[in-house]
Formats: sequence, structure tokens, C-alpha cells
Amino acid sequence: MNISLTQLKALKAISQHESITNAAKSMNMTQPAVSIQLKNLQEQFEVPLTEIIGKKIYITEFGQELVEMADRIFADVNRIEQKMLELKGLLAGKIRISAVSTGKYIIPYLMADFMKINQHVEINLEVSNRNQVLAHLEENTTDLALLSVNLPNEEKFESITLEENKWYLACAPELAEKFRKEINVNNWEKVPFILREKGSGTRSKMEDFFKSRNIKVESKLELATNEAVKQAIMAGLGASILSNFSMSQEIADNRITILQYPGLPLKSAWKLIWLKQKRHSPAVLAFIKWISENKNEIFTSNFNTFQD
Repeated sequence: MNISLTQLKALKAISQHESITNAAKSMNMTQPAVSIQLKNLQEQFEVPLTEIIGKKIYITEFGQELVEMADRIFADVNRIEQKMLELKGLLAGKIRISAVSTGKYIIPYLMADFMKINQHVEINLEVSNRNQVLAHLEENTTDLALLSVNLPNEEKFESITLEENKWYLACAPELAEKFRKEINVNNWEKVPFILREKGSGTRSKMEDFFKSRNIKVESKLELATNEAVKQAIMAGLGASILSNFSMSQEIADNRITILQYPGLPLKSAWKLIWLKQKRHSPAVLAFIKWISENKNEIFTSNFNTFQD
């Protein structure tokens, strides 16, 4: 039996894409080249690895077992490659990071210089809402998480505090005077509010603030990302509470303005978080150390701040 890694990679790509054409694109190979790899692999087995139904190619049950074994082989090969780089004094490996949606304005700057120095390190970043990021942490499907809200069961986690996060009441400049007048006489229901989806940290902060002051607001829109909320604010569709990190440039450009109110801005801290019992790879440990030593310079150099 003479099975090559390329043959196994072709089978895995076909299992993912259910198409030789798309598998070839994902592997940066031609379609005939992938077909040849599959043919050469199939010739070594007496049972079929694939079957064609309609216009799609599917992996058989035996083929799927082979894909799962191939995954273990690829993981072992990756560890060998990492070990060779370590012997040469180079850092390698993969770092999995989950970040809340506002974190997408921060995480690239935390990663940039580290990746320039450690070019063999790969970072896999997923951006989700708070509930999903917490789930990834609990399920141990991420190495690190970027959050700025209080954690349940904090004793299970370790963290680095990065920078203060502030949430402000914001609206379009042309609506500021109108909204201020309504808020000053406690007519909050006359200010249309744009909300983040349930499960987001920003939504949680906003609801806690209004509940603590017995404020009732009328929600006109519920949107899934900070970017969508910002665009709706700038379009004059209402007001919302947003992190300073998500709108600093728009405030500087006078496309969004801040509405002052007692108790605002809401405050928390950005934290890089991981499971206390997690056994990190050398790459993850090096990233944690890098952030600990360079966080102040990163935030000072890359983020504009504005006064409360």
C-alpha cells in the first residue's frame, strides 16, 4: 500500500466540498490533478471511497472513516513540523481566538506585531456574540477569548486585563438636540432605540442600565452587529449605546455624537481570557506573554480616545 498525504488531502477536500471542482480550488490544484489523486487512492482499496448522486460526489461510510484517520495523520504531521521549527529556534503552531463583535476593532492590533515576529504561527479568529464566545470557552474549542463583560464562574478562568471599555449613548449629530430634550424630561419612549441582538454584551449592558434606572425605551430595530448599529445611527434611525472602540473614528469625523446622561458611560474592561486548567501550546503561551508585555503600547499607539 502506497498512500500519499496529497491523496488523503484530496479525499478530505472532496468530503468537505462535495465537488471535485471546488476541492481542486481549495487545494490550488487543477480538477484533473485532484481526480488523479482520488483515482490513485481508490485503487488501493477494494471498497468504494466515494459515490456520485446527481451532480454531487459524496464520501462513503468507509471513505469517511479514512478521512477521520487522515485528520489524525495531518495533526501528527503538523506536530512534527512544529517540532522541527522549534529545534531551529522558531515558534510555530495555531492559536484559536474567539472575540465578541466589538473585539474585531481591537484584535487585529493585538495580533499584528506578534505575527510579524512569528511568521510560522497561524491565528484562527472567530467573531461571535458574548454567549457564543463563552460557549467556546466552556467547550474548550478555543484557546483564548476576548471579552469585556463579567464572567460567570470566574474561578474557572485566568485572564489579562487589557484596557478599559466604555459604552456611550450615541446618535446622529442632527438628532442630538431633539433627543436631549426628550431625555431631559424623561420621555425616553420618544427616542427610537436601535438594539443589538440578545446574547451580545452590548445588549446586556444596555438592558442592565435601563432596568437599574426604571427607564423604558421603544426599540425600532434589532441588529446583529455593531457595524450595522453604527450605520443605522448615522442614517438617523435612532440612538443606541455603543463601545468607544467601535465608533471612535465616526465621532472624530462628526458622523456620530455622544449624548450625556448621569451614569454614562458604562464601564468595563477588555480581557484576554482562557480556561485555568488549559494546557496551552508554546505558541499560545508566547502570545499571552507578548500581550502582557506590550498591551499598553498597543492601545496607546493604535486607538484614539475621547473624553467622557
